[in-house]
Formats: sequence, C-alpha cells, structure tokens
Amino acid sequence: MLSLMPHPAGLKSKEGVFEYANEAYRHLVNAPQNIKGLKDSDLPCDTAAFCDIYLEQDKLSLTQNKTIITIEVHNYAHGIDAYIFTKQPIVINGIPWGIQFTANKVTDLINMTSFVEVLAADKLNLSFSTTRPLEPKLTPSQEIVLFWLLRGRQTKQIAQLIHRTPKAVEKQIANLVSRFSCYGISSRTGLIEYARGNGWLSLIPAQLFKTSISLIINQDEQSD
Repeated sequence: MLSLMPHPAGLKSKEGVFEYANEAYRHLVNAPQNIKGLKDSDLPCDTAAFCDIYLEQDKLSLTQNKTIITIEVHNYAHGIDAYIFTKQPIVINGIPWGIQFTANKVTDLINMTSFVEVLAADKLNLSFSTTRPLEPKLTPSQEIVLFWLLRGRQTKQIAQLIHRTPKAVEKQIANLVSRFSCYGISSRTGLIEYARGNGWLSLIPAQLFKTSISLIINQDEQSD
C-alpha cells in the first residue's frame, strides 16, 4: 500500500531502523534503493542531524499510543522545504513495534484546517474559509507569530522558535490585536478565535522556511 502512495511514506521500528520507505521518501532524503536496516543518522541528508529528535517523537507516539503530527523544515535533496509528517504507532499483539509515517508538502496543503491541532477550534463552532484572507496586511514578523499562535504555542515557546525575546513576541501580539481591531478584536483570545475561523490557518509565512526544525504540532498546549 505504501509503495503506491504518491507522497513520502515508510515504516520504522521502535529503535528507529527503517524497515521500508517508498520511492517518494527515498527521493526526498536522497536515500539508497535498499534503505532497510538504515537509520536517519545514516542518510545523506540534513535530516540526519535530527535523528535523536525523531527517536523521541517515535517513543512518545508509541508510549502514548497516539498519532503524532510534526512540521519538518529541512534542506532536503531538492532544497529547503517544509513538510507535515504524520507518525502513527504500530502495535502488534499489544506490543509496540514501530511507526508508520507519511508526509505532505506544506505548500500543497492549501487549507491547514485538515490537521489535528485545528480540531479544538471546531468545538467553538467556527466556520472555516479555504481562501487566504487579503486583509489586514501583516508584516513578516507578524505572520510568523500568528502562525504559531494559531497552533497553540505560548509566548515563551514562540520566542524560542523565532529567536526573539518573549517581550518582543508580546509586542507583536499586541500589534496583531491592533491590526485586527477593525473586526472587533480586542484580545489575544479573540484574535486566535477570529483568525482560526476566517482563513488565517492557510497562511504559510516565508520565515517558516528559513530555519531547520522538527516540531510536534498536535501536542497539548502548555502555559507560559
């Protein structure tokens, strides 16, 4: 089944050893035809530097028996790009065996509302738009802060992700609230609810492609 998928996909044991990867994934990371038995650290791709992080993510998925969704920005075989990876635990006869993973290019996913981290907004009975809003106009810094705000990140976490101080992030959030004030927005919570329900989840900031990351995006929200 995985061999017929047009998107990158594969299987890894709980020790992080590849059992299988389809042609799309092997091409993505410039891996050899016979990838079985290799680990991420063996691949001729920048993703090799994240092998320990991948193991921790797989361990979390298996320990909690839950699907993990990550955003991956790396210098792949074709250049710097961003992908969404879905990592599903495989349990055989009650024993954790490994992970099945699939990937989709972020730029191919026009409407980001298809991901787990957005489901919380559904509970608010919000209607989602598949068209990226044109107004208000945002600066690049505001775009990246809004991107992470809509995915449950708190001030300190955003500051770490974009290499800014928490104070600078708070200032950008205040600027965002001001930008959206024409829609009746007067608070951070109101900003998030409005933006989630009016198409801003489809916003993909250019800054997202500037730093290599591997980050779980459907984890429980944490406080500052």
